[in-house]
Amino acid sequence: MEDKDYIERLKRENKLLQDKLDKISAGKQRKRRFRWWLLKKSSIPIFGSRLKNSISNAITEYKEYKTVSVDTVSDVSSSVIWRITRIGLFAFMVAVIPATVLIFQTMLLRSQNEFIKNQNHLVEADRRSSLVFVMSDVLSDFNEELKYKGSGGGSISKTLEARIISLCMAMKPYKFMENGELIEKPISPERGQLLFSLLQSDLSPESSRDILNSADFTYTDLRKVNLGRGANLKYARLDYSDLTEAQMPAANLERGELKEAQMSKINLSDAILKRARLNNANLHRAELLSADLTNANLYGADLSGADLSEAILWGTKLDNANLTNIILDNAVVDRQDWIEYIDSLGIKGAGEIENRYRIKKQGKQQFVLVPKK
Repeated sequence: MEDKDYIERLKRENKLLQDKLDKISAGKQRKRRFRWWLLKKSSIPIFGSRLKNSISNAITEYKEYKTVSVDTVSDVSSSVIWRITRIGLFAFMVAVIPATVLIFQTMLLRSQNEFIKNQNHLVEADRRSSLVFVMSDVLSDFNEELKYKGSGGGSISKTLEARIISLCMAMKPYKFMENGELIEKPISPERGQLLFSLLQSDLSPESSRDILNSADFTYTDLRKVNLGRGANLKYARLDYSDLTEAQMPAANLERGELKEAQMSKINLSDAILKRARLNNANLHRAELLSADLTNANLYGADLSGADLSEAILWGTKLDNANLTNIILDNAVVDRQDWIEYIDSLGIKGAGEIENRYRIKKQGKQQFVLVPKK
């Protein structure tokens, strides 16, 4: 009886184990079928139905005949090339479309940034132009002091001088709209108005010297301004200013600072420019007839087409300057080999001067450039 029960128990356990094995086998078969289904489905977008059919035909043919015909190989090869081309085109489109969108977005962003930048410049221009009202009050006090002092020689108080200098410092250069476009470089029209008002007044030389020595008139806008004859700008700091086509005959710019100033077509006939610093200034077609440029620094200046007839060029530094088409009739120089000297410096236009002029001695240590006949 015990043996019979033992056998029955073993049969039940065996059946349970067999059921478990059947379940495991069925699960593996399901996974295998799923993988095969997934492979079939994924092979279509990857390989394409055409390439898949070609490979399937080649495998079937090989199993049946143990060889593959030329037509079948050609079909597989053409399908591979066609599929690679399609994938390449798809990849190209996938890469190009986002790149195009990104470029377009970048262009829009740059345009927006430029617009914001222009707006900021215009807001700053509006804020700084409000200083004109402050300048009006200062000039009003300025006129009242000059009237009050009467015959006092045009001197003003140190307090008013300090106010003028402080006002000039506050008038920072900025960009603004001109002819519908934002100007390229910052400049200060208000400094130009202030300087013009000072030069047109009966200010004494002492007060004028004090203001010009201390005030910052860099980036001043003096385009096409007419300052009249004999304007006193001695020691004036006018670096980076714009004096294009300004009328300043006989102006006193001794020791003036005019680095990189725009001075094309300016009229500085009979002007005093002793020891003036005109480094890299634009003096294209400037009128400098009889101007005194003794020891002036014109390093890198553009003097192309400028008229320096009868100008004094004693010790004038012209290194790296542009002297193309310059007029030097009767210009006074400090050395007999002046033409050879500037030619040795490699100055642009020196060859033209050598062809057009000769040196003529006139008095002790004085030489004049005269045109060749």
